[in-house]
Amino acid sequence: YPELATYVSPEAGANVVVPHRLAISLLQAHGLKNMNNFTGDSPYVTCEVKHHDPAAESTRVETNAVAEGDTLNPFWGETHNLEPWFEGESLEFTIYDKGLVASKTEGKVVLPCDIFSPQGFSGMVAISGLPHALLHVIVRPLGPLVSSGETAEDSASSKKKKKKVKVS
Repeated sequence: YPELATYVSPEAGANVVVPHRLAISLLQAHGLKNMNNFTGDSPYVTCEVKHHDPAAESTRVETNAVAEGDTLNPFWGETHNLEPWFEGESLEFTIYDKGLVASKTEGKVVLPCDIFSPQGFSGMVAISGLPHALLHVIVRPLGPLVSSGETAEDSASSKKKKKKVKVS
């Protein structure tokens, strides 16, 4: 449908790269190890897009630190919108332990693009650097961004965090 191609930048040529938005749910981790002997553990997790373009700005989201309860099996239960993400880019999840002065890296997980795009992903992934540790994540592609910064799909549903959507 040539009538749909309204603007093509000279650099892009035939390969028009469209930024997308992802919904990232950082649910919980299992089997973390004790890192702060004196202050107690306060784990949090980040999700960062591994951009193909080395000059691109960092695209990442971060959970709050869990300082109470079972900090070796922390529950975050947070969902964040992550943008821009481009087709082919992987996601890197990093678990940190927030200390008094600085944060220590506990472990990382890289989720390749073909695992979550286009169908989405929900499950436990092994954390490298931490044997037997798992991170429970959900990645949902929300579609391409349009010029206003909203997705082409109904953007009202993404504004409410806990809205349940029935898929028929």
